[in-house]
Formats: sequence, C-alpha cells, structure tokens
Amino acid sequence: MCGTSRLVLVLGMHRSGTSAMARSLQCLGIDLGEELIGAHPCNPKGFFEDATVYACNRALLAMQGLVWHSLTRPDAASLKRLAQEETGRQALELLHSKTAGRPVLGLKDPRMSRLLPFWRPLIAAAGLRVHIILALRHPAGVAHSLARRDGMTAEHSHALWLWYTLEALAGSTGLPCLITDYELLLTRPEYEILRIGTFLKLTPHANSLAEFSHGFLDKTLCHYQAAQHMTYAASPWENLAMLLYDALRPLARQEGPLEVQTEARLAALSDRLTAQAQRLSLPAETL
Repeated sequence: MCGTSRLVLVLGMHRSGTSAMARSLQCLGIDLGEELIGAHPCNPKGFFEDATVYACNRALLAMQGLVWHSLTRPDAASLKRLAQEETGRQALELLHSKTAGRPVLGLKDPRMSRLLPFWRPLIAAAGLRVHIILALRHPAGVAHSLARRDGMTAEHSHALWLWYTLEALAGSTGLPCLITDYELLLTRPEYEILRIGTFLKLTPHANSLAEFSHGFLDKTLCHYQAAQHMTYAASPWENLAMLLYDALRPLARQEGPLEVQTEARLAALSDRLTAQAQRLSLPAETL
C-alpha cells in the first residue's frame, strides 16, 4: 500500500550537490526509481532524478509562465488550486505508481523546492510519510558553477539561491527536515551519510558506502570551494543570500532534524529576508 511508504525529498538550489546527495541515499538502501535521467556533460555522474517527476515539475512551472531560472516566484495559491484539479489528480496517481511496492522512495528535483504548495497536499493524500533533506552549498560556489555552465550572472544566481532556499524552508515547515552540507559530503562522506542515516533511521550498507566514497565521488568535479570566497560582495542579493547561508550552515553540522524552536527562528529570519528582497529590483535574467 502506498500509505505505508516513506518518501525522502532532496531539495535545494540547482548546483548545490542535490544529485550527489540523492545518489548517497542508495547507500541507505533507498530506491530512487527506474526512470532516472541519464548523465550529461554538465553532470557526468548522473542526475539521479526521476524523468517523469522532472517532466511534471517543468510543466507545473510552465503553467505559471516560469522556468527553473525565473526570478518571479511561483504563486502558492495557484499551485494549491492546481493540486485540487486534474493536474493534481494525475500527480497523485504518479505518486502512487512511484511508491507502490517500495518501502522508501527517494525523489530529487531542485524545482520541487519551489513547488511544495502543490506537492504537499498530494503527499498527504497519498498517505506518505515524508522526510526532507535540504542540500546546502555556499551561494558563491553555486554562482561560480552556474557562470561556468550557463553564463549566469552572480547577481541572478544569488537571487535564485535565496528564493529556492527560502521556498524550500517555508514548504518544509512542520515536516522532519535535515540540512546537509555539500562540502561535508565531499570531504567526509561517511560522516554525512551516517548523519542522514540517523535522521532516517536507516543503516548504511558498508560496501555501498565504500563504493560511493571512493568510487562515485569525484572532488575534481567541484571547481569551487567556499574558502575561495571569504568576504561579502557589494550585491544586495548576495548579502541576503549570505545572511541565510550563515544561519543555516551551523544547522548542517548538528545531529537530528530541525527543532520547532529552530524552525520558528528560521521563519522569522525568512520573513525578514523576504521583505528585504521584495524591495530590491530583480536582476536582469541572463538565460
């Protein structure tokens, strides 16, 4: 029955290590499905992303006239209405089909960070027990990666990083949520996967963990380290992103999910940052 299944969602901004984080779930025996998107030059190790869910999320954004790099925020009320219509019925069937026969399913798509107002009521309707893993990476590292891949400006990237992260936090409120660190996954993979396993109450498989740590991970694919960027830039978008990153990074080094008191503090910070961001002019989109 679908209602007995667990769902692990990997959220986070694009180029934040969400693919590696999703792949690490396999060390815990978590199934990622059978329709994964193949490798690509921009992600030679693979995306570990379900092709059907990916297509659904792209369509949801398109219904609002948006794409993954749009700085306009999805309308939460509109997404909730879609969940009650035919689009939602089809997505609910998709959840049932993906989770059927799987005790634990892992799903990763950064776009879902912005689409939780649509997905949360459907996850509840499916009777799924959901856990959130939020992949965190230094905003400047993300900006460097997007500049290399897409020619995106740093200002555009920092604004996207801020919105994706704020929306993932808001959409995860009340759910078990663990903040993970991409740099820690690269430098101390055994520690980070044990931390995720403790959160999910799953034990890593020794052989799978060794293969992931010494075979799958390739530190040369990470072309930017946070240590390269130690000062704040003049961009107000970067300043806001760094305020949020500085608040979240210590939480990516603690055991266990976010506590209620921590969620409340983050919600207050998020409200303040959202208000400040809404007073800024949006950067010119570069894609």
